[in-house]
Amino acid sequence: MAELRPVFTLADARDTIVEAALIAFAEAGFHGATMRDIAHRAGVSQGLVHHHFKGKEALWNFVGERISADFLAYVGEALAPGEPGPDTVPQALRRYMQYWKEHPTAFRFNLWRLLEGATAERRSRSVSITGRGVPLFKQAQDAGFIRNDMPAGLAMIIAGSLVQFWLHSQTEIRDALAVTAADALDDSDFLEHVLDLIRPPAGMNRRGSSKGRRRS
Repeated sequence: MAELRPVFTLADARDTIVEAALIAFAEAGFHGATMRDIAHRAGVSQGLVHHHFKGKEALWNFVGERISADFLAYVGEALAPGEPGPDTVPQALRRYMQYWKEHPTAFRFNLWRLLEGATAERRSRSVSITGRGVPLFKQAQDAGFIRNDMPAGLAMIIAGSLVQFWLHSQTEIRDALAVTAADALDDSDFLEHVLDLIRPPAGMNRRGSSKGRRRS
């Protein structure tokens, strides 16, 4: 089943090539995947792959761009326009987690991005994601729903990084909880712990200072 939304007509087979490339890159990374393997998976000639996408780096970049676009559309569909409410950031994080759970091949590709992706492609993805996410967290801070004693961007990165760790490190999490015989967690339990880290602590006002604290 295809994970990426089709963007081309079926006649030129480019969507099939992109999906084949996603699978190949997710399995072997940029350096391990080959254009020959991608062509074989897509059921087309290697020459046709080169004709449409020129080379492996261009194809890698295109796959990455498609994942980022699909991801932003998926998360954005769940967010109501206008001022953020108390459930805006929790809902965004739930959608963030759900996207990667529903798109495991894209998730593996994303991990390879961190290990050996081209710097320019990784930077482009970072700019597109943070450009949408950080303003949302800043609005939530200004509304008093997110703690204001750290930059909004850091709050977003902490939450997102923990969700990714949850998805790829279940063995480590399960073993860590077992040391103290702590109860197992499901997705909702874990997200609540993450949200507790970025919500305003009791007694903190919207400026990030504790009520009653006198500043010299």
